[in-house]
Amino acid sequence: MKKHLIFIALLAFLMACKPTSYQISGSKVAFVETNSSLTEDSATLKIIEPYKKQIDTQMQEIIGYAEKELGKEHQANEILLGNFIADITQKRAEKAFAKPVDFAFVTYGGLRTSIPAGTIRVSDIFELMPFENELVVLELKGSTVKKLFEYLVARRNISISNSKVFIENKALKDVLINNEPIENQRTYYVATSDYLANGGDNLDFLKEAINMTFANVKIRDMIIEAIRSLQKIDAQIEGRVQER
Repeated sequence: MKKHLIFIALLAFLMACKPTSYQISGSKVAFVETNSSLTEDSATLKIIEPYKKQIDTQMQEIIGYAEKELGKEHQANEILLGNFIADITQKRAEKAFAKPVDFAFVTYGGLRTSIPAGTIRVSDIFELMPFENELVVLELKGSTVKKLFEYLVARRNISISNSKVFIENKALKDVLINNEPIENQRTYYVATSDYLANGGDNLDFLKEAINMTFANVKIRDMIIEAIRSLQKIDAQIEGRVQER
């Protein structure tokens, strides 16, 4: 897994170093069987090696420390990792736009692994978030926000910030955002990834958004930035989703 991540980072680095524009004039598809008989291309390795060393060094950089593992295990309809990511997503969005954001959300599926207890390296965050998803803020009517929380109750795969969800008999009973009930006609500012905002994970109803604004920061970079700033990170199960 780590070899693949390093290759992705190396490819991104090489692309960044060569801003020249290219235009595809044609394409050709061929299938190559990969097995143990294939040998390494020494000429290619020689070209890549200096970049690989630089990427390896960057990937091993220590950016912070976790008091405990922030895992993906469900605890009372919440996960530690999701609570942490949702909170820093809201804070980063407010910083980007210099105005309040009502809440943020992430789906469990977008978080590929846990943040380990102890030392955290850049490579850990590339494993957690290998995608190029970007931070966005949606303007949503309260009626659409309610659909999001109904989705949460049905799927149990969303972490939220600045909100509380109350479930009764496996149905949505109530939602508080910043300790206030949802108002159907009010406009809410909601931070998430562009992938989810565009309907990923079957969130097609988010396309009802009045507006979507990009913060010009990748979710992965946001996480790295937050951990660097905090140095020591932790999260708790807080009763954000309560059921009876």
